[in-house]
Amino acid sequence: MIIRRKAGERCAGRKGVFLAAVFLSACLAGCKAALPVPGDGQNVEGYSRADIMVIATTEKNRYEAVCTDQIWQVSLEERGETFDDYLTEQIRCFMDELKVMNLLAEEREVALTAEERAAMAEASQVYYERLTDADISYMGVTRESVKSLFEDYRLAEKLVEDVTAGIDLEVSDSEAKMISIQQVKCADFQEAQAFAARVSEENADFEACALEADLPVTARRLGHGEETPVFEEAAFALAGGQTSGPIESEGSFYVLKCVSDYDEEATDARKKLIFEERKRRAFQAIYDSFRETVALSYPENVWEELSLGEGSYSAGADFFEIYREYAK
Repeated sequence: MIIRRKAGERCAGRKGVFLAAVFLSACLAGCKAALPVPGDGQNVEGYSRADIMVIATTEKNRYEAVCTDQIWQVSLEERGETFDDYLTEQIRCFMDELKVMNLLAEEREVALTAEERAAMAEASQVYYERLTDADISYMGVTRESVKSLFEDYRLAEKLVEDVTAGIDLEVSDSEAKMISIQQVKCADFQEAQAFAARVSEENADFEACALEADLPVTARRLGHGEETPVFEEAAFALAGGQTSGPIESEGSFYVLKCVSDYDEEATDARKKLIFEERKRRAFQAIYDSFRETVALSYPENVWEELSLGEGSYSAGADFFEIYREYAK
């Protein structure tokens, strides 16, 4: 018996615990890329039990290393399931998504180079040699099946680059700009007004004044969209070394000092985060459209019989860790 469902049907609205590694990250402003999709849809066989076990054993070892093997019976009351059931579903979403991404890569004629295949062959060799004979027998993997899975994961990552290559994802300095500030939270407007007047005096030291007034100072970096408009407007209007007047934001009162009106290191880091998020959303829009055309099939009970709480496997055979070493 074969179980059929549209790819992503059960995963809709859920972010798989692994997918971010492939999708990168983002905030799509506008994607105009066109994607040809098959008119009648595709019925495709999903990954085998052996392929699923490669990912399942990696995650099993990762969670048990931190939480011990007691994690599998932990009840997630808000979900009405055990952690074993929850992570099994996340793994299923990942396997669905990886398969669909490879179908999309085929549709767009994206392929690995000889060099990329060679790197994945090395990675798969390292992974396979870290398995015990008992692991290999129970998981049902072969050298070739492991190599194929590494190649699929590499191709999925490459697909993201190909799909988003023609989309404008540029992030300006102004939207990524980060500043460094010190802030004092006051009890009321009168206290904020008095403190603001004190620190605005010539040669006043912000921290010393706060200590004298028994007010804690918080040092932080601030970017656009992280505070209320009134707080943000006052903060970004300050030049380095300047202090603000009283600021009321969501019922609280603040006085700020601008330490740096352009934190270059933090701005560069935020620019990368925004770019990654835009890339992820750009890809997600195209992926979601294609996903609706694909129905995946699995042999009966392949998922029902997967129990993450059973058995033990070579901890050194970490699929994702080994992949990162060779996917340079």
